[in-house]
Amino acid sequence: MANYTPETGYAEALKRIEAYRRKEQGSLDLSGLALTTLPPEIGQLTALSMLSLSYNQLITLPPEIGQLTMLTNLDLHSNRFTTLPPEIGKLTALTMLDLRINRLTTLPPEIGKLTALTKLDLESNQLIMLPLVVGQLMALKTLDLRFNQLTTLPPVIGQLTVLATLYLSYNKVTSLPPEIGKLTALTMLDLRTNQLTTLPPEIGQLKMLTTLHLDDNQLSMLPPEIGQLKALTTLHLDDNQLSTLPPEIGQFKALTTLRLDDNQLSTLPPEIEQLTALTTLFLHENVRLGLPVEVLGPTWQEVAGQSAKPKPPREILASYFRIVGEAGEALGECKLIVVGRGQAGKTSLIKRLNGKPYDPKEAETHGITIQKLEFDGQRGRVTARVWDFGGQVVLHSMHEFFLTARSLYLLVLGERDDMLERDAAYWLQLIRSYAGKAPVVVALNKSAGRQRHFDKETLERTYGPILGWVATECSELDAGKGGITELRQTLTAALDSDHMESARRKFPKKWRAIKASLETMTESFLDYNVYAARCLALGEANPQEQTALAGDLHDLGVALNYGRDPRLRDTTVLRPDWLANGIYAVLRANDLDDKLPPALNVPLAPNGIITAESLARIHEKAQAWTMLRAEDYPADKRDFLLRLMDLFHLSYPLDDEGREQLVPTLLPLNPPSGTDEPDDTNRVRLRYEFQVVPAPLIPWFIARTFSLIPQRMHWRRGAILVYGNARARVWTTQDERYVFVTVAGEPSDRDELVTMIRGTMRDLFAGYRGLQVTEQHEYENEWVPRTTLEKFGRLEPDPSAELDELGGDSEEGGEAES
Repeated sequence: MANYTPETGYAEALKRIEAYRRKEQGSLDLSGLALTTLPPEIGQLTALSMLSLSYNQLITLPPEIGQLTMLTNLDLHSNRFTTLPPEIGKLTALTMLDLRINRLTTLPPEIGKLTALTKLDLESNQLIMLPLVVGQLMALKTLDLRFNQLTTLPPVIGQLTVLATLYLSYNKVTSLPPEIGKLTALTMLDLRTNQLTTLPPEIGQLKMLTTLHLDDNQLSMLPPEIGQLKALTTLHLDDNQLSTLPPEIGQFKALTTLRLDDNQLSTLPPEIEQLTALTTLFLHENVRLGLPVEVLGPTWQEVAGQSAKPKPPREILASYFRIVGEAGEALGECKLIVVGRGQAGKTSLIKRLNGKPYDPKEAETHGITIQKLEFDGQRGRVTARVWDFGGQVVLHSMHEFFLTARSLYLLVLGERDDMLERDAAYWLQLIRSYAGKAPVVVALNKSAGRQRHFDKETLERTYGPILGWVATECSELDAGKGGITELRQTLTAALDSDHMESARRKFPKKWRAIKASLETMTESFLDYNVYAARCLALGEANPQEQTALAGDLHDLGVALNYGRDPRLRDTTVLRPDWLANGIYAVLRANDLDDKLPPALNVPLAPNGIITAESLARIHEKAQAWTMLRAEDYPADKRDFLLRLMDLFHLSYPLDDEGREQLVPTLLPLNPPSGTDEPDDTNRVRLRYEFQVVPAPLIPWFIARTFSLIPQRMHWRRGAILVYGNARARVWTTQDERYVFVTVAGEPSDRDELVTMIRGTMRDLFAGYRGLQVTEQHEYENEWVPRTTLEKFGRLEPDPSAELDELGGDSEEGGEAES
């Protein structure tokens, strides 16, 4: 499109008017000419049927506009009109008038003469009221009044009896006139983002309505007459002040989408279960309903972004009605997950919190232990199920599958001041990636009464909520002096806070006995038919309810069940420590320890490959470590463990049956020979800079790209990839700040391999919420952010890059540097 000035645009308009006058065509496009005035010659085009004047700078129209009596379509959007001339009323043939994005504060009375109008678009103006003559536009089918300053509608609105679509969102409407009920042809009514406090009973007369948007208003109740809208398929009531719903809501037999998130609902009427056509239900941010996020499923934002599917409404409602009223009681339980590096003193700290003495010879935690701690707060007693993870770096890749949102986290940092901030950032990033905004308490262990100086404010701003920083010293006999008393008080206050409402969630009374039975089961696992029989014996005979309970217990961490995952299709009910320690044993198969018998003090998977058969010896080694009992892992469960490791991206199957798997974290630490960095002159070098590289990142990258890795050309911190005539080295270093990528070879294959590596990295980064990572490229022997190179034309931008997925400091781009 040419760049016009008002003068050149005016001249161009005259040319087009003259050209039209000679040819007598049906439409004329004068849009985008920077016009400040319209040539009066426009009035000569008496046969004109369509006129576009959009994207100009017009503030008025000449009187000659009234001579266009054959005009049916007039497009005036994106101008500067503050008023319209009275001659507009002479355009009685108009069926469409587009006045979007102008500065209109009023409409002239002559607008009422446009009785043939079927569509009137007034979006994004400054109208404070509609003239009464609008009631004369009785042919209107679409009226768009979005983004104005309207506070009410005139009663004459009821005369628009053929109106099918009415947009009123983003105004200041406080009430609707009763005459709204006369718009019986309406199929769509958009009233979102107004100031409505009530709806008139006449709303129920809109029997043809299929879509009703009432979100972001101030409604505290709905009239019972709303139940008469039996044609509704979509109803948005989110961001209001509703505390209850009328039972008439059950009459929406055609309703497929119902949004009730961000209200003040404390109860749901039983009739809501009669909405049999419902496929999408959002009830998030209604804290008093007592429904945890696992029950509610993905938010509407996640669903709208196509990153998740909505939770089936029948499952959400079934969960609610199991706990409503006398059917449920406060659970008073939570998961307290203790994380930190090895030797930080996590196990000693838990023992001191439990009133046990400090043992200076405390053995290293080899896997995971689960025990209970009781906390008596102002809001009642809470039993915390404490999960104590081993701190070895090789185990960090397992944390994703146990770090959950409905948990309180205790991060234990060790005595090394030079590692304090870095360790804090590493673990807080891990928690935020896997558990969202779950609250954290930080114990600065082994402080021995000294001050620990570091930037708490930045960590809190970046990784909050952090509910406390407590200096502790387990070797101090006095619990007060050692910070143990303060730590217990801080944890208790955290459990009392709004961050841990989940600790007071309701649980169905009828399931209490089953939960207690599974919580104390001595068996490592139950086949599903045994579990179902136990449910039946303890009062739950409904197979659907038994499945739902298995899911609830999985979310609580009482007993794990993967029946809902289509990749496993295994309904076994597992004890959590059985699963965690069974896989942890695999991840430590190559570790050495002089306390082990000589026959077991050897690497059991030196090439990183495990099989169902090798698991027997691996678990024997773990038993010698007192991590588990080998007899608890029979042959018929080994394939299941392998499938789980594949599912968790901890391993990669090397055969079609998945009986032989590569575990990247078991690979040798040092690179094998022949894996040096390519040094071709036309090579491409890039790197990703992190605060701390997430421990699972490179193992996951190896598992994802295994088909491109030549035999044995991988190690724990990197790999060689080959594609066509191109070769790449991808690796990280011990300082844990960078992932490096160097690619060389035939240019087209090289560029394609760079694109594949960057795409895989982008997918992996997306799994970490809020990850701070910057992509840099080597340019003239300097590392330069990719976005800088794109900005100055040194690299082509990548249109598919999603910056937000990679965190605030991410740099994404396109093709390889050439």
